[in-house]
Amino acid sequence: MRVVVDTNVVASATFWRGTPFTCLTAWAQGRFEIVVSPALLAEYQETVEELHHDYPNRPTVSWVEALTDNATLVFPMERASGATPDPGDEMILECALAAETDVIVSGDKKHLLSLRRFRGIPILSPADFLRSLPAIS
Repeated sequence: MRVVVDTNVVASATFWRGTPFTCLTAWAQGRFEIVVSPALLAEYQETVEELHHDYPNRPTVSWVEALTDNATLVFPMERASGATPDPGDEMILECALAAETDVIVSGDKKHLLSLRRFRGIPILSPADFLRSLPAIS
């Protein structure tokens, strides 16, 4: 299964435990493939660096480094202009199109989760995504 993970999921998993962390742990266990674009990787890095300033003493997990080294990299050609009220979210949709992903995982209730689907690609919360994963046998 190919998945695009929104920045809010990566940032949350970097600093806190919970459902986003469990999602990325399932990826690290090989349960699904994460697909990224250069723009998405840059946003992950920038967001985590900003949060490091707000939480300098909080223990972190290096998810951005792991994704940079191990996620599948695609180069989106098709634009998703106007597909969401937040133009910053378009890179996530564009990455999903380029990779022909099976799902987008996001915690963004206002802009992405409210779409529910983008061109046939389901957009799920981390909790709903985890429920959709096949059980480990």
